[in-house]
Amino acid sequence: MAGNFFRGASADQDNRFGDKMKKLLKTTKFPPSFDTKVDMSKVQMDVMMPWVTQQVTKYLGFEDEVVIGYIEGQLTNGKVDPKLMQLNLQGFLEKHTTSFMKELWALLISAAANESGVPTEFIEKKKEELRLKKEEQERVELVLAAKQEELNKRMAEEEKARQQRGRDRESDRGREREGDRGRDVDRRHRDREDHDRRDRSRGYDRDRDRDRDRDRRRSGGDRYEDYDRRRDYRERERDRDYHRERDHDRRRRRDGERHEEREERKEAQGEDRVRKGEEKDHEKSAEKEEPLEQEKEEKPAVEKDGSGPEAASD
Repeated sequence: MAGNFFRGASADQDNRFGDKMKKLLKTTKFPPSFDTKVDMSKVQMDVMMPWVTQQVTKYLGFEDEVVIGYIEGQLTNGKVDPKLMQLNLQGFLEKHTTSFMKELWALLISAAANESGVPTEFIEKKKEELRLKKEEQERVELVLAAKQEELNKRMAEEEKARQQRGRDRESDRGREREGDRGRDVDRRHRDREDHDRRDRSRGYDRDRDRDRDRDRRRSGGDRYEDYDRRRDYRERERDRDYHRERDHDRRRRRDGERHEEREERKEAQGEDRVRKGEEKDHEKSAEKEEPLEQEKEEKPAVEKDGSGPEAASD
């Protein structure tokens, strides 16, 4: 009785149960695969037990640790008799016992036949999982490559549009400058014509007055001396007016040239600001590209060392 905590006889010690078990072994119809012997030392039980747990949970509707532990004990106690094991599990799995034992024994036969101790079905399933995982990874890489290409294309289009806008602005400014220069040239030309016309008119008036005065002096004598003085005074007044208008025109032209210089400096400053803004936009675009390039560089590194979550799960 040392080391035995239970009293009574086991099923093997009781002849009544032994006769009943022999009768069941003779009357129960077992699958043909049960006649094949399996060397359990060649089977990787750490691979088989997750499958056993999954099947028991599926048939019973919950994870019964007692049944799972009983099946594990049956499989690890040396030589395994599938027929006797099926009869012992009949009270737990009931109508599912036959299908469970049939699948289990087929897997054990396959595992014992392989050098790895893993059933061929499990190996093929693992290969299929790896294949699907590789396809998913390739699909993700293609999607990332397509997005990167689309981003590069969009950035190239934006850069092209930005350059075109800069060229358009420069062309508009050139046309405006040409128009301003043309208007200034026309204005100066008109001013010169006005000056020349006024000069000709003044000269013509002076000549006409001199001729008239000469004729009067010849006809009237000294009585026109006062008139000569008045005429000289008027001529001096006209000369002073002419010089004042000429100085005024010179100041106006000088102010116009200064205004043009200020406008050119403003345009140059505006171009500098536009150029600096374009450089900042280019720097921002380069900063947006860096995270994508780093992510793309880090992804192959994770795949090489196998330190990702997928490698850990495998």
